[in-house]
Amino acid sequence: MRENLDEAQLGKPEPWYFCLRHQRVEQGHQCPARFLLGPFATQEEASHALEKVQENNEAWDAQERGEDGGAS
Repeated sequence: MRENLDEAQLGKPEPWYFCLRHQRVEQGHQCPARFLLGPFATQEEASHALEKVQENNEAWDAQERGEDGGAS
């Protein structure tokens, strides 16, 4: 029966989050927002949340040191 329903009838799927408390990917708000990174469109994206945070931190640190090649 569900396979005959479209997205408008089912509603949008819950987004994915990475839970810092449990160190796992979760769909929807299973934990308080203060423990969540996201939202992410897919489970795969959420599984790389900590890597993305690390990449962003490194880029911001480089920018603060003036190592961003002059881009602002």
